[in-house]
Amino acid sequence: MIKYIALIISCFLLLSCKYLNFRQDHEIVAQIGDNILYKKDISNLIPEGTSAADSIEMLKQYINNWAIKYLMLNRADRELSKQEKDVEKELEEYKNSLLAFRYQKKYVESRLDTLITQEEKIEYYNNNSHNIKLNNSIAICRIIKVTNSSPNLQIIRSLYKSNSEEDKFRIEEICHSSAEKYIDFNNEWVDFAVIARELPLSVLDLEKELESKNWLEINDSGYYYFIYLYQKRASGETPPFEYYKSRIREIVLSKRKQNLLREMEKNLIEEALAKNLIKTNLNDKP
Repeated sequence: MIKYIALIISCFLLLSCKYLNFRQDHEIVAQIGDNILYKKDISNLIPEGTSAADSIEMLKQYINNWAIKYLMLNRADRELSKQEKDVEKELEEYKNSLLAFRYQKKYVESRLDTLITQEEKIEYYNNNSHNIKLNNSIAICRIIKVTNSSPNLQIIRSLYKSNSEEDKFRIEEICHSSAEKYIDFNNEWVDFAVIARELPLSVLDLEKELESKNWLEINDSGYYYFIYLYQKRASGETPPFEYYKSRIREIVLSKRKQNLLREMEKNLIEEALAKNLIKTNLNDKP
């Protein structure tokens, strides 16, 4: 690959020699003042399998972008005033912000309790569920995909809407041996967008089809699709605890992090006051 890139660079240099006055075997690809772009700097630029023509275009674009950066810096150096070019204050502020952020991150990570009990999740859900709404419909469902010519098509059609354990076991057995797909998402709540990906339907069309019923049969040129919803929650309704509990974990952890940061700030102030490190000239008496 490296030899291939070297060849492309050489070709590019030959094609561009009137712009870049370099020898074909030179290690330098481009130069602006003291800023030099070497072959080794772009040795991993071209993805494997890229054509010669595309490689040259990619190299041209890369060199143009590289050149623009340094040409702009040169122009800025000439045309900006000394005051405009003084970035020490901004760099210092950025450095201070970065160091403070890294300390906060280290402080939180070393103290954060990531264990959240089921009882805590349930308590949060019970206290806040009235404010939690679904953005999309969700369901616990089964999806069966079977060829139009399947000898079990009629059996599947007669059983896929059944809730009995006996029928469920029978249809699973049939589908595992003869269906293209049998998906139950481990009997967990899933978004309609996930369901729609398995069907020749958009999410909006799926929503419309299942608005007033919990089953659906559709087909295309090669397959029949059977969808049955055991349970459903529509967009705008309160999500069930089992669906929302992973989000609860994120929320609880976020609150704990914020509490730790407030604790850290409080401790810093108290310690500084105790050691007389903070001196102000404020008259805080009315």
